[in-house]
Amino acid sequence: MTGIQLDNDTKDLLIRNGHLQIGPTSEQNQYLILTTHAGEWKENPTLGVGVEDYLNETDFSGLKYSIRENFKKDGLNVQKIEIINNQLSIDADYGSKT
Repeated sequence: MTGIQLDNDTKDLLIRNGHLQIGPTSEQNQYLILTTHAGEWKENPTLGVGVEDYLNETDFSGLKYSIRENFKKDGLNVQKIEIINNQLSIDADYGSKT
């Protein structure tokens, strides 16, 4: 997916030479969905995983379910979610559903 890019560090609009930067946004969209909570998106108030709420969990099935459901709301197709040694890995894209 292509859209307006955000600065990786500040999450502000990415501006270079006075111009908004347009480019791939799939990974930034996934990051934003993971780190925000439901109610933070005016245009979609039910969107947001709130991943930090799961930090002390030992069973990650609820987190995986929330990721799948929230990504689906944004049109992302999730192929795989893995949590190994507290590292989250997600294979998802905006491609056609298979």
